[in-house]
Amino acid sequence: MSEQVRPEVLISRLTSENQAWRAEAEARLVALGEAAVDPLIAALRHANPAVRVHAVHALARLRNPRAIAPVIGALSETENTGAVAIAAEKALVEWGRPVKSALLDAAKAGPEAVRARAVRALGRIGGEDLDPALRPLLGDPLASIRGQAAAALGTAIGERAVEVIAPLLSDPDKWVRYSVAEALVRIGSVRGRAVLEQAQADVEEQGTYIRFWAEDLLDQIEELERTGRALS
Repeated sequence: MSEQVRPEVLISRLTSENQAWRAEAEARLVALGEAAVDPLIAALRHANPAVRVHAVHALARLRNPRAIAPVIGALSETENTGAVAIAAEKALVEWGRPVKSALLDAAKAGPEAVRARAVRALGRIGGEDLDPALRPLLGDPLASIRGQAAAALGTAIGERAVEVIAPLLSDPDKWVRYSVAEALVRIGSVRGRAVLEQAQADVEEQGTYIRFWAEDLLDQIEELERTGRALS
């Protein structure tokens, strides 16, 4: 049996350049249980982003309620192309139902980046209970929140979201329109075809991924129609 090592020692090992050593240290922190929670929460402020990523992973696996707010706070991270924020979002989705209430609070107020990630995480967690909470966000002043709310509703409530999010195909912000068109295709609806055709011809996005993204979704619409699975 491995000797019991203090959490702070294991956290220091998370700075190693050796991925296997970091993974072992994370696993041993999780094995410590309650004793590791507070040191891991403190590690979310570590100068090394790799330590913060592993701390997020470990806290999500421990599922201690005290860690929910700090992990949601990590959604604001921007260092290292947002690696910690990405890890925190994924961890919260895996955490699931226990974090829904706190994510809803984060989705309604706070920094834009945190709100957008919180809404997206809620959609991925899913559940019919999210419907009344997400609908008001379709009218949010921020385009990023409107787009994420539409996508989240599509994921959370499926076909019932079509009539709710389709009006945003006329949103003044093109990125909201594009997000809604994609969300509709994911549900199985072809209502976003015209918007996707506009995206395909968007002169401002020539040479970017948008053209190929739109072509792929239009191909999916054709397949939905060919197989008789398309929703109106």
